[in-house]
Amino acid sequence: MNFGGIEIYCPVCREDLAESKQELACSGCRRHFPIASGIPDLRVFADPYIGMEADRKKAADLDARAAQETFSGLLDYYYGITAVVPPNHARNYKRSLLGGPARAAAALASWERVSGTSADGRLLEIGCGTGPMLLAAAQRGYRVAGVDIALRWLVAARKRLAEAGVRVPLICACAEALPFREEGFDGVAIDSAIEMMTDQARALREAHRVLAPGGRLFLATPNRFSLGPDPHLGVPGGGWLPRPLLEALARRQGALTPKRNLLWAGSLSRLIRAAGFDGARLEAPAIADAQLSGLSGAMRAAAGVYQAARRTPVAGPCLRLVGPLLHATAHKPRGAGREV
Repeated sequence: MNFGGIEIYCPVCREDLAESKQELACSGCRRHFPIASGIPDLRVFADPYIGMEADRKKAADLDARAAQETFSGLLDYYYGITAVVPPNHARNYKRSLLGGPARAAAALASWERVSGTSADGRLLEIGCGTGPMLLAAAQRGYRVAGVDIALRWLVAARKRLAEAGVRVPLICACAEALPFREEGFDGVAIDSAIEMMTDQARALREAHRVLAPGGRLFLATPNRFSLGPDPHLGVPGGGWLPRPLLEALARRQGALTPKRNLLWAGSLSRLIRAAGFDGARLEAPAIADAQLSGLSGAMRAAAGVYQAARRTPVAGPCLRLVGPLLHATAHKPRGAGREV
């Protein structure tokens, strides 16, 4: 089935889908998948934070509200109806989401430089969230499509993209069961999402499967051994803390404990190689100027130290061990056969 210019298939057996009465029916395994809020819902399991029906209800609520809100206002509305996110976290998350396109553009430029590629071809983002990477990639000339397990975030992504005059096919699906056949994309981006995936190894194998031979993997993820603020709870060195302590800190903040598996340089390299990729390169990325404007004075000072350290031959490589973020690039070997 063609959806928004991209061919989608059953995520289970990868046979054809046919639309009928606001759902998609598979011609092979006979499974049925709903179309919810105008988005194909091809998930084979639920988001770990919310059940499928509750997610569809929240997505429908956001969809009904979207016409009368800006993207920024829609974020306020979402966090207003999401009691498990404390107000101070909501403010931080919103600030981060609004700054996402600038970070994404910087990440794309960095990945292209490291991998020696240019901004063209068919790019799939897995775990696209509210779409900052999709927006940045479309504006750089990629032909993009986005997948996320959270239907509610895809509704928000559609609003962000619409405000920028960008149309992108958005599909609700699991990273571990992508609704595409083999070798359909020239690039796959996974930006700050793999740490939240249920089966990271399977998700990377799926990324490998849908890439054409020679296709590139672009990946960013928080570093488990970072000494900086935890990406979800804000506590220093959160990746070093045992889970019971993280749970206690989350309860004290009135927040949910993040359901994640943070990676470090060694574990990420092993996962990428085990999925069949070659030429993996990891680095601690630079901080874009646009990112600095939203930081406090203390955080800007820390960012300055980080930037200076990146340029030194000794400290630079060490940042792959304790820096806040890891960037990775790799490619699917050109001799790789079609996968089944």
